[in-house]
This record gives sequence, structure tokens and C-alpha cells, in this order.
Amino acid sequence: MIDEEIKKNVLKAVDSLEDEMVRVISDIIQIPSINPYIDTGLKDERIGGETRVNAYLKPVMESFGLQTDMWEEEQGRANLVGECKGTGGGRSLIFNGHVDTVAPGPLELWDVAEPYSGKVINGRIYGRGTTDMKGADVAAIYALKALLKAGYKPKGDVIVETVSGEEMMQPEIGTSATINRGYRADAAIVVEASAPPYRLAILTASPGVLILKVTVKGKAAHTSMRDEVIRAGGRGRAVAVSAVDKAMIIYNGLLKLEEEWGQTKSHPAFTRPGHFTLCPATFAGGLDGIAFIPAECTITYVIWHAPQETKEQVIKEIETHVHNLAQTDSWLRENPPELDWWGGWWWPPYDVPKDAPICRAAAVAIEAALNEPAKYYGFTAVDDATFLNQAGIPTITLGPGSIEVAHTANEYVEIKDLLDAAKIYALTIVEWCGV
Repeated sequence: MIDEEIKKNVLKAVDSLEDEMVRVISDIIQIPSINPYIDTGLKDERIGGETRVNAYLKPVMESFGLQTDMWEEEQGRANLVGECKGTGGGRSLIFNGHVDTVAPGPLELWDVAEPYSGKVINGRIYGRGTTDMKGADVAAIYALKALLKAGYKPKGDVIVETVSGEEMMQPEIGTSATINRGYRADAAIVVEASAPPYRLAILTASPGVLILKVTVKGKAAHTSMRDEVIRAGGRGRAVAVSAVDKAMIIYNGLLKLEEEWGQTKSHPAFTRPGHFTLCPATFAGGLDGIAFIPAECTITYVIWHAPQETKEQVIKEIETHVHNLAQTDSWLRENPPELDWWGGWWWPPYDVPKDAPICRAAAVAIEAALNEPAKYYGFTAVDDATFLNQAGIPTITLGPGSIEVAHTANEYVEIKDLLDAAKIYALTIVEWCGV
């Protein structure tokens, strides 16, 4: 239980820093920091944004006494760590977030505010990276600033990390690099957006993610020969085979498997059923042009699997299913689909017990800050909590905003969410580290 006087003073201190916090967020939104590997053709013009954001945040951290460490594992892609050394006798805590973003997408879709405006409209800050996740980064920084302003010094060390590389799963230059540099703690909170379905929930697990490219071969011919392929009495495969038609056998079969997953794949952190999916992200056929019955078709899937499943289990299940689907068609039996697991890429899941000490501490802080019981769920997406947990640091996700608006046009974060998150973070320090 958090002392009422401490609670009152800390919450007041967070509220007193609202204008300053909003200004800092608005300023760093105006610094584009697109992950340069999202489109390698634009790498040269995009690289450096992550460093510029952290160069801005470094003096912000230092202004209230944090010891800072800023370095680059890859040129132009700096990480920043701010550390508040504890007075002794308390547990240590990491707050982790990333400063890289996705690209803004079509500018004409940003009809509320421009992607790098950082404008404040009706209680929201707009711009690319507001929810994902520069707003949360600053909320964590200002949680610690508010605590110190209120006159309380943590007993345990508190570390705030703003790293590069998360959007393209590059922990080796970001979060894992901080671990390798010696930044460890008794627990950590990744400050990614908690919603949906609950605002500022404690997220104890995430799915794993695989990417699969399915390529189906056909046999090209002039499009005027379509009747020979599809009509009774036609010469069929002697003339042509539409790769798109054959790919639809795989597509429909995997769609049925996805429906089955909705009934059979579950995890205690994901109380609403059906989160684990096989999402067809791209479908491409007829690349030779409109004059041909297509000789090749590819479907790329983003596969979100349950935390308790291994990469090998998921791959085996899907490969077996595709093989069985191919056996239902004479062409596919002889010309089986080619499966490419995207160079072995895999974002591993994480899974922290709901009753873990860091969960209990965050729950106490949420109840104190919001006057309501903490809610628990699984993270709908993935984040660097995976790599902190893999390093033996118990890590949850808890942050302002909603993944529903991340990566969209008119991305925004509610100022109320930011303030409430900062209050929760500050009171988590009180509960976890002691003051």
C-alpha cells in the first residue's frame, strides 16, 4: 500500500509538469525518426533521425540530475540511457521504449494534422510516433522527474531507456545492446501502448510472429485461352494453369485453418478468443501483365501464434496443412507450393506470470493512480519486452495510447493517457524501488 501523503505529492507533481511534458513530446514528434530499414532504398536519407531524437532527450534527462549514456551501435542510430542511482536497499527498475517509427504513409490521409506537426488538438497530440511511442518515452522520463520534484529519491536504481531499432526487430542495436552494455535491473516495464482492449492495462504476454511467403507456380498462356482452362471439355492444363486459381486453394485452406485457430488456440492472458491468426498481408499474381494467364502467384502471411507454442511447432503445423491442401489438387501435387519462412525471421513471444512481483507492484500503482483495480491482458502486438525477458529481467508492457491508432494516418495520443501513465510509473517506482 502506497502512503497517502506520498501518493498525493507525487500525483500533484506529475500534474504540475503537464505543459512541459506536452511540449517535449510535441518537439520530438517534429523530428522524423523513421526506421531506415523499413525501406532500404530510402535508408541514406532517413538514417540519423533516431540519434537526433535522443540528442534532444539527453539534456532533458540531465536537467533533473540523471546520469546519461548515449552511444551508437550503428552510425546515426543512437541509444540513450538515463540513470537515477538509488539511495540503497531497494529493487531496481528499467523503463524501456523506442524512438524509431514507421513511415507516415500517404500524406493526403493526414487530414487532422500533418505527420510531423506535433499539434495539440482537443486534448490530443498528433503526429507519427505519438502513440508508438515517443509519448510514452517522455511519460516515463517525466514520471521520474515528478518523483524527484516531489522530494522523493528512489532506494533502488531507476533506468530510463530510449532505444533504436525496435520497429524492424533490431534489438542488437537497441534494447539488447543496452543489456550487453551492463544495464540490468530486477524488473522492467516496456512503455508501449496497452490498449486495446483495456486502457493502461498490465500486459503479461505477447504472441510470437512468423512471416511466410507462399509461392504457387502455374503455366502461362494468352488470356484468351481462359475457356480452355476452366470449361468442361476444355484441354485444361495442356494449355495453361492459372497460378492465381491454384493459390486460392491454399488461401481458402489457410483461411479455414485460421478459423480453427480461433476455436483451438488460447492463452490465459488473452481472455477474448481468436487473437492468434494467419494474416494474408500481400497477394500478388499476374506479374507478367494482363496479357497472360498468370504463371506465378505469391501470398505473404504474417502469422501471430500463441505464446506457449514454439517456432518449430507452428512451422510444422502450417507446412503439414499446406502439404495436405496440395494433395487435393492434381497440379499442386505435382507442383507443390514453395514455402519461404522469410529467412528464418521470428519475433519470439514472452510470458510473465500474472502474479509476478512486478505485476503486483504495477497493480498497486494503477489502483493508487486511477482509483480502480488493475486490468490484465496480453499485448496484441510485439515489443522489446521479449528481449528483456530473454535476458532474465522480468518485464511487462504498460503504456499510454492504443495500438489501434499506431501506424495509421492521424496517429495521436491522449494527454490524459500520458499523465495517467506518468502517475502509474512514478507510483510503481515508489512501490517497487521504495523511496
